[in-house]
Amino acid sequence: MQRSRAGARTLIRELRNLALVAAVCYGSFACLPDPLEVRNIPVAKPEIVVSSQIIPDGSLVVFLTKTFGALEASNDSDPFDLIRQISIDDALVVLEGPNSMDTLLPLSHGIYAGINLSLVPGDAYTLRVNSASLGAVEATATVSSQVLFESLSVERYFNGFDDTLVQVSYVIEDPAVKNQYMINVQRFSLRDDIADQLLGPRVYTKLIDDTQYDGGIIADTLRATPRDIARGDTVAVFLSNIQQSYYDFMKLRLDNRVGFVEFISEPVNYPSNVTGGRGFFNLHVPDIRLFILDE
Repeated sequence: MQRSRAGARTLIRELRNLALVAAVCYGSFACLPDPLEVRNIPVAKPEIVVSSQIIPDGSLVVFLTKTFGALEASNDSDPFDLIRQISIDDALVVLEGPNSMDTLLPLSHGIYAGINLSLVPGDAYTLRVNSASLGAVEATATVSSQVLFESLSVERYFNGFDDTLVQVSYVIEDPAVKNQYMINVQRFSLRDDIADQLLGPRVYTKLIDDTQYDGGIIADTLRATPRDIARGDTVAVFLSNIQQSYYDFMKLRLDNRVGFVEFISEPVNYPSNVTGGRGFFNLHVPDIRLFILDE
């Protein structure tokens, strides 16, 4: 059952508020391991890592972290200890567009927010970050036009192996221009631990290139993790129209099954649009649908 519009707006506000007080970092709850003693190996200078998310009300959240050595942490590290170590809280963050310049508000743990921004589809915006400790980086992204689900249904699906998945059936009317899409499915509950949801969100991601559809109808059914979906659980389904460069970035991440912790400590270079740093700055507005699974 899809939530009412009022209920959806309330939960979106809650999602935004939670996102503003926690950094996005994949991990589980365990002790941060002691650093291994390794001698005579030069230490790489930390780099700024940028990630971003637009909320449909026009708010922009930017997460700033720094890279660290591969021996300093892992996916078994305590997420709160890790956030304190890698978050960048000494930066001036400015978003500059064709007709605007906004300074994002510093919150906590590397989180900077711009509220109710006027972001125009098709316009390019440059994010400028100047950190007192790590220097300056910048990135430019174009606002993608929002594409909505034409139809969407969500239900529980028992796979016969003691797991209950989320079955999502969707229809997208593909505009007659080149597009790439990202569909995310995530269980969400305000009763659960914030860290468990945001630091280890267990998001299912599907990427779609519209080359074969050529402005037609995209229709499919997918069965997504998270597993063990129970009656009454809330599930959020996101549809994002993303840029080709971000599509390539996400495809590589998914193909390599690389989590956030491995990514920011990984020596291999991944695609990035951040000049002088790493990560990805993007400006797509997702279509977010919220469902309570009753059956």
